[in-house]
Formats: sequence, C-alpha cells, structure tokens
Amino acid sequence: MSAYEALHLPLTSCVHFVKNEEFESTRHSVVPAVLKEGVTFVYWSYLEGGSESLTIADPLGVALKLEHAPYGTPWIKGISWVRFLDDLTTLAYRYKGLAIIIDHADVLLRERPDDMFGLIEAFLTQFHHWYDQKKPCHLCLQMEANPSVRRLFSPEADV
Repeated sequence: MSAYEALHLPLTSCVHFVKNEEFESTRHSVVPAVLKEGVTFVYWSYLEGGSESLTIADPLGVALKLEHAPYGTPWIKGISWVRFLDDLTTLAYRYKGLAIIIDHADVLLRERPDDMFGLIEAFLTQFHHWYDQKKPCHLCLQMEANPSVRRLFSPEADV
C-alpha cells in the first residue's frame, strides 16, 4: 500500500511518509474514496507559519480547527502536544474519519525534528480512539515538494 490510497480505511498503518512517485500513482483515486466514506481531510503546509510558531501544535491545531488551539504554552515543555492530542481525541467522536496532510514535511523534519517527533507521538497516542471505532485516521507527511498535493487536499481544492 502506498501514499494516500488507503485514507478511507481504518488501518494501524496510519502514519505515511509520502514521496512524489507514490503520490502520483494514487492521486486520481484518493479523494473520491475519502469523500465517499465521509472522511474529513485537513491540509497544512509547514511553510505556512510552522517555522515562526513556538510549536507546530499551534498552526496545525488551528488548521485542524481544534477546540483549544492555539495552545501557546512554551514554558512547559510538551504541554502543547498533550492539549493537541486531547483535542484530536475529541474529533474521534465527531468525525467519521480524519486524514491530516502535512506538506513540506521534509523541511519540518530538517528544521524542527523535535516538533516532528512530538506530532507523531501525539498522533499515535490518540489513534486508538479512532481505531477502536473502526474509523480511519491517518497522518500523511509529504516528504517532497509537490504543488499537486496542495491542489488535491487544500480546502480550495476542486474535487
């Protein structure tokens, strides 16, 4: 299974590091399958506020429309991620499924590896709430620049 093709399925293989060749092979079939299952997908580019923020939990939480974002608690290491995962857990009881698309994840990993690992840990900690309900929940990290990713997954995307 590669790239984005299984975003509509509740799988334990829920964190995806996507390269362009994988994306190109699945791009035409992914959105119809995701929309048919009622999965909400959220696109966020690290280049849109990620490097300026104290933690990427803030701009990502805003993009996800999480209840308490932005968190803005730099004085307690890691507390933003705890609040982020609590808010993300709440979505498991509101949505039929969720696919988070992080564009420019290669830059995120290079510039802010601690935030990348905090994100993955928070995501995996809350994941069982989705999986127990047989709801898809995926974190997709687009590891190579590709303007088609934005066109496909951003809110302005023409599906």
